[in-house]
Amino acid sequence: MSQANKQSGGSFLPKEYVKGRSQFRANVMALLLFVLVIAGVVGAFVVNHQRWRRVHQEQQQVAVAFKEEAAKIEQLKQLETQRIELIERAEVVTALKDRIPRSVLMGEVVRSIPKGLTLTEVKMEGERIKPPPPKVDPKDKAKTRSLNNKSVGAGKDEEEEKPKVLPPRFKFTLEIEGIAVENDQVADFLSSIKASPLFMHVELPLIDETIIDKQAYRKFKITMTLREQADARLVDGTQEYKIGRVDFGIAEVDSESE
Repeated sequence: MSQANKQSGGSFLPKEYVKGRSQFRANVMALLLFVLVIAGVVGAFVVNHQRWRRVHQEQQQVAVAFKEEAAKIEQLKQLETQRIELIERAEVVTALKDRIPRSVLMGEVVRSIPKGLTLTEVKMEGERIKPPPPKVDPKDKAKTRSLNNKSVGAGKDEEEEKPKVLPPRFKFTLEIEGIAVENDQVADFLSSIKASPLFMHVELPLIDETIIDKQAYRKFKITMTLREQADARLVDGTQEYKIGRVDFGIAEVDSESE
């Protein structure tokens, strides 16, 4: 075998042909690898794009659901505001309504009179309780007033908040004067008044001896306060009935007349 064949590795092909064929194979392999890489990149892009579309659709669905829930929450807030306003109006109407008619009040006093005791004067006075002044926010002190009676803060006009209408509250005091033959009768009358669910702060500021037609009597004065939450239905023996706009009016039911 010749020296040239030994150098070419036992091949009879020319060196240029062998070298070119090897280069061609390398180029084909590089091209295949490039195609595989491009295919992987394109596939990853398609998969990510599909995922992004699904995420975007889910995001749109969540946004629509959020808007619907936000509208429902806003409706609930409006209903809650209306409910609070109705409750406040009901409180005002209830405060203006007399829960204890004067017939029931006098009936409760008369039923407590023991034998031998006489009332000479019954006086009732009412006083409206002033609500406490509203608390002033320190931040509101920095605000100034414009000519239109609007608060101005940070260079912007802000509408003044409407004052809250509070239900009126009243305090009724009852003063009773009378005479009795003995102190025990006054004590019994005082105990009966204290046991009534309509009165509180029952006191006996005066008890003294007096002479009427040469007869000795015990002159007394009792003061009491009507309970703010008192109700005529709490009085034993009352019967509820309605005549026109009257809810209560009978202080005791006579069983013998039935």
